[in-house]
Amino acid sequence: MKVRGSGSDDVGIFKIDGIFSNETNEIGLNKRYQPNTGDPSENFEHAVSIELTWNPDSQQLEGKWYVETDEYHGQNAFELIFDGLP
Repeated sequence: MKVRGSGSDDVGIFKIDGIFSNETNEIGLNKRYQPNTGDPSENFEHAVSIELTWNPDSQQLEGKWYVETDEYHGQNAFELIFDGLP
């Protein structure tokens, strides 16, 4: 199943594309920052890879984000919490 979205954070405005698997309850996302938005010291128009797995105990998707650019590379924990239908 395809996943798409957009939003903003302290780095800048971004778009998200990804895939969710009903079989494994895993989701892979690619978060790409738009140029000239947000914090110019952090926004390199870069992509963030996000890999998550559904945790039935906490009722949320949990995993890590990864960034690899010439300016920065790192990873850390990531949680995606579903708060219901709009």
